Parts: sequence; structure tokens; C-alpha cells
Amino acid sequence: MQMIDQLRDGKTKAFAKHCFESSTPEALNAAAEGPADQAQMEHWGITEGQWEEAVATALADHKAQSS
Repeated sequence: MQMIDQLRDGKTKAFAKHCFESSTPEALNAAAEGPADQAQMEHWGITEGQWEEAVATALADHKAQSS
């Protein structure tokens, strides 16, 4: 989780770790291509930008881990 650890915002980092640990790269890729999940944003108390950053960072860490 090298890229996730570099995130500065605590809520974004926590959600990114959750995404990394609970989602497959395929699921994260699909999520990144669609709209931000309103329910997740409300649950985690994050903005759309934070959601997008967390999903992208979790996906990048999955890709880095598999290469």
C-alpha cells in the first residue's frame, strides 16, 4: 500500500485502505469508470473528489503489487 500511505487526508487514506483490502482490482476499475458511490461517500464522510482519489490510489496499489 505504498501509494495509499502517501495520501495526506486521513479520511481519504482510510477509505483507500478499505477499498484496497475489500475490493478486487476489477471491481475498483469498474468503480473508477463509473460515478462516485453516494452511499459510500456518506458512510465515510468524504467528498466525490476524495472518493475518486481513494479508488484510483487503491487501484494503483493493486497494479503495483501485481507487477
